[in-house]
Amino acid sequence: MEACQTEHGDPFALIACHYDALMAKVPYGLWADYVTQLSSLAGSPIQPASRLLDLATGTGSVGLEFASRGCSVVGIDCSEPMLAEARRKAAQRGLEATFLCHDLSDFRLPPEFDYAVCLYDSLNYILEINLLKRAFANTRAALRPHGLIIFDVNTVHALEAELFTQESAPDAAVTYRWVSRYQRTPRISTIEMNFEIPATGEKFTVVHRQRAYTHRQLHRLLKQVGFADIATYEGYRLDPPTSTSDRVFYVARAS
Repeated sequence: MEACQTEHGDPFALIACHYDALMAKVPYGLWADYVTQLSSLAGSPIQPASRLLDLATGTGSVGLEFASRGCSVVGIDCSEPMLAEARRKAAQRGLEATFLCHDLSDFRLPPEFDYAVCLYDSLNYILEINLLKRAFANTRAALRPHGLIIFDVNTVHALEAELFTQESAPDAAVTYRWVSRYQRTPRISTIEMNFEIPATGEKFTVVHRQRAYTHRQLHRLLKQVGFADIATYEGYRLDPPTSTSDRVFYVARAS
């Protein structure tokens, strides 16, 4: 569910067919409930038949959750192997959703969406601020007047604290050991991710990079491209974020 680092190829290609096993404990239904709650707080609750754009859809888990609730869903991602998994899951579940291969900083869709969502720190994978601005502008152009964007980011605190340095339980279907290295300028974390598939003995390593953006930067970019009424929340809660928040959700309205 992340945006690509195009200058380094697709960092999700090797993990695509294992991604859902890796994320098996993620409560996607609760995520959709929370996003819907945030939309309600903004005065525009997500309804069945709403048109929803799932940015950096990955294997489509969030988009398909909303499709199962009656939304008309389009998911975009620049990892074709991840999208192949999303299309397979949609067909397997008998759900209708469209999945398109696009980079977030370079897509054009007609202004027909009521909501755009981008979850699981996907926007942190955009490493240049001008590309992030383009991603916001492209999203604004795809929204109807007064449509909402809802997204989350890993904070500066999260990357400074090296929260990506972690490892799985030894009995996991996909085991991993991740080690992150943070550069204060320009707030980029490089994460070496070592994976093993115990059932097959397959091992591989991928490198991911994320950039942390300050609230001031994100607020300014959103306003510059035509968003207003910007609200922020502590991750998966309704409290305002603090200096030690590791994940913050943003809700903004297309003006």
